[in-house]
Amino acid sequence: MKWGLVCKPSKKSFAVGEKVYELVGDMLAEHKVAEHLGIRGYSIEEVGKGADAIIVVGGDGTILMTLQHTTKPIFPINTGRIGFLAEIEPKHASDALQQILRGDYQVEDRMKLEARTDADRLPPAANEIVIHASQVGKILPIKLYVDGILTQSFYGDGLIVATPMGSTSYALAVGGPVVDPTLNVFVIAPIAPFRHIATSRVISSDKTLRIKVEKAAQIVIDGMHVHDLGPRQCVEIEESGEKARFIKVNDNFYHKVYKKLSFDYPKKL
Repeated sequence: MKWGLVCKPSKKSFAVGEKVYELVGDMLAEHKVAEHLGIRGYSIEEVGKGADAIIVVGGDGTILMTLQHTTKPIFPINTGRIGFLAEIEPKHASDALQQILRGDYQVEDRMKLEARTDADRLPPAANEIVIHASQVGKILPIKLYVDGILTQSFYGDGLIVATPMGSTSYALAVGGPVVDPTLNVFVIAPIAPFRHIATSRVISSDKTLRIKVEKAAQIVIDGMHVHDLGPRQCVEIEESGEKARFIKVNDNFYHKVYKKLSFDYPKKL
């Protein structure tokens, strides 16, 4: 198996990346970490295409950036803050990698989203698609259709359509539910709806969502790609044919929810 290596450009991440390289051996390393290691470097696109699997050292942002450039399985090691998408912490990385190199692991597929406007097909989203007003502080009239049927109409700051994996990110911050990342559903979370008349919803991913805005808006894909949406334009969202693929050594989602989101209060009952 040909491994790739992508690291967040930080001292901590490079130190972990160096240990990974020593353990795994020959790798397709992205330019920044390759320079630190003193080896030949490759673009993120080349790593994404040329590697059979990729070790990602960093936080959730580095993981999402890597997923924009590959459909290969990734194994994320957390050197970020919360690091909800990461599989393992650095102190456990060596044992986990040795387990993987023995072939003792599973690959978990997680759904992505795909959006298109009248003019463009947008990059797939692993976490979420956010639609918000183009002007900060301006309220946005939004209509949500599910398979052509109007299901919500409200004024607010915007709307989030998240994958189950993305349910623990921006969607959670605005009151959306936490959803098991192995499910195939859309998580829909309004952002600051006027009078709170709009509620979060979970909808089967075999549906087609259509979102219509009455004013100029922007579409943001995984916090990275921004696209303009004109007044009275629509965006359609469906489940993507692409998957986000994660190498798993532990089935620990619910423990991760408990630990990462600090649901352990009070400690004594």
